[in-house]
Amino acid sequence: MHNVKHITNLIYEAAVVKRLKRTGWQILGDNDEGVGEHTFMTAVIAYFLGKQLNANLETVLTMSVFHDFHEARTGDLDKIATFYMTRDQEKANRDIFAGVDEPLLKTLETYEKKESLEARIVYEANVIAFLVELKLLEEKGNIHAREWIEGNLARLRIGEAIALAKDLASTDSHDWWKHIRKTLHEEFSR
Repeated sequence: MHNVKHITNLIYEAAVVKRLKRTGWQILGDNDEGVGEHTFMTAVIAYFLGKQLNANLETVLTMSVFHDFHEARTGDLDKIATFYMTRDQEKANRDIFAGVDEPLLKTLETYEKKESLEARIVYEANVIAFLVELKLLEEKGNIHAREWIEGNLARLRIGEAIALAKDLASTDSHDWWKHIRKTLHEEFSR
């Protein structure tokens, strides 16, 4: 079993990931999403894609939860910044997990290579989680969000992920509770 102190330290490092803000929104504006919030959405999306594609859900969820964990040490780097800066995700992951959780470290190495079905699912779920935020910005009137939605739809390769992303991009984000709203309005009018 792992040393309790290692696990304690990992949990506090996870708290850093939870508090970190994603930097790309500073360019597009209108959003204050945290890395932890993005990770949650990625995991939810990856779970359903993984089920649909009969992938190993334990691997999919593990990759989803930890895919950006290195950002506690490297920070979040938006796409424009990658033209000018580099970060060593592998070193950060090794420093975090080596000797503490070798199987997790190996899973993250597999994710970074994007060669397994599970890694592709998580990568595409990561993109779709970004698309969800863009769609919400578009609904609030951000005139630049549609360009980013279209550009990120083009990053997807898995048919099921493409279908989901296109549906998300064309569905009103409040449709999920349309039937409840109707019931509420009927109750309010009594």
